[in-house]
This record gives sequence, structure tokens and C-alpha cells, in this order.
Amino acid sequence: MAVKAEVAAGDSTTYFDWAPVWAGSAVAVAITLVLTQFGTGVGLGAGETMVDETTASWNVAIAGLWLALTAIAASAAGGYIAGRMRMPVMATDAEEREFRDGVHGLGVWAVGSIAALGLTTLITLASTAGAAGAETAAEVSDAVARYAHNGAIILAFSSAAASAIGAAAAWFAAEAGGKHRDENTSIAVVMPNFIRNRLG
Repeated sequence: MAVKAEVAAGDSTTYFDWAPVWAGSAVAVAITLVLTQFGTGVGLGAGETMVDETTASWNVAIAGLWLALTAIAASAAGGYIAGRMRMPVMATDAEEREFRDGVHGLGVWAVGSIAALGLTTLITLASTAGAAGAETAAEVSDAVARYAHNGAIILAFSSAAASAIGAAAAWFAAEAGGKHRDENTSIAVVMPNFIRNRLG
């Protein structure tokens, strides 16, 4: 399949274009916030680690899965936008263009991850400051403490796995966006059928 010639003006630009990265990152962070609010609203937040004194809750595992799905959706959307909007620079072959599109997707993932970390840190500091004046809770049993510790480990592992999966999703989505840009693919092709039907 024929690929469009790169823009000649690209010779005077750098290989990395920040504008599409910022745009993709803004979309990725917005999707993350919306899906996190939705998940919290329907009970997909971490919630309690215990059902009772002896039974662990599935809430932590479900929250971990939701983190992964959120990361994939947000990173893929942001990466696609960055790849599609990137101004192509003069390159010798399609593989080099794909690599540069992928790097722009990773840029979206990195900026979005830093922004999410900053928001999480602010929220944690605010909640810690609010709880500082409260009385310490009563002693908990060894079983509850152990389950709470395991829940924290599950969430930490899920966050790390979601971040790694999000990086891969951003890379491949940016490559797809760049391919669609070069082939002049209509955006309707990547839209779900129910949205396409309404627009048509």
C-alpha cells in the first residue's frame, strides 16, 4: 500500500513534536479521571479488604483489574491522538516513521503517568492531613492486618502492571494513528458502529 510522502517542511523541525504529546496526554488524563470516577461510583474502588474478620474481600482484586482497564483505555486513546496528529518528519522508510510515532505514544504515557502521580500525591497528602487530627483506630486482629497488607501488595502490583500495559498500549496506538495519518484513513473507521451510525 502506498504511503504518502513526508512533509518537506519537516526538515526544519525536530524529530519530537510536543504539541500532539500534550494533546494526547490531556485526553489520557481526562479519560483516567472519568473512568476512575465511574469506577468509584459503581463500587469498583479499592473498598474494604475484608468482608468480616476471617474472609477477604474481592474488592481489591476487582479494583486492580479496573486500574488495568483504565490505563489501557486512556493510554491507547492518548497515544492514537499523538500518532495521528504528529507532523511527519522526513524519513527513509516506514519503520522509522512507526518508531517515531511509537515514541510520541510513549511520551503521552510518560506525561500522563507523571500527571496522575502528582494528582494521587496531592490527594494522599490532603487525606493524610485531614486524618491527622483524628484519634487512632482501635487495634486490629492479625488476620485483618495480614489481609490489609496483602491488599496493598495486590494494588501496588496492579498499578505497576497497569502502567506497563499502558505504555505498550500507547506505543501501538500511536503507531496505528500514524499509519492512519499516512494513509488518510477516515476517523469513522476507528469509531464504534453506534457512534458512526449516529454521525452518518
